[in-house]
Amino acid sequence: MKAILVNKSVLFLMSLTIFVTLVSGNLFDKTKVTVTNTLGTPVLMECKDALTNDGAHMLLPGENHRFKFYQSPLLTYIWSCKFEWKGASHMYNIYDSRRDECYHYNCYWLIKEEGPCQIVNDYNNTPVCFSWNY
Repeated sequence: MKAILVNKSVLFLMSLTIFVTLVSGNLFDKTKVTVTNTLGTPVLMECKDALTNDGAHMLLPGENHRFKFYQSPLLTYIWSCKFEWKGASHMYNIYDSRRDECYHYNCYWLIKEEGPCQIVNDYNNTPVCFSWNY
């Protein structure tokens, strides 16, 4: 009986060590997505992935909202956002791990009437604009 308890303790410690090593070794990285309203009107934004809903956030002109999540390179992550303002309602996959390579795990987006624009990196801040999903 004592051998079984020792084996379980050893297995637990090994599992814990492997998990901590994977997390600290950036297998699970914290990605931060910041969305800024560049419109002259308030925007209601709600983002979610398959398991998590970030909730609804009202962004006044010039304001931003940031949400964060842990991700693994072994899985695909898609965060879809709905944007509503007076006379308009649009959807866009604001984060897609197959598409986006964010600068040091920081993704920056600007909301424009024509569509969302991603700021590619912190050096030249060149936005790359896309059309709304609908």
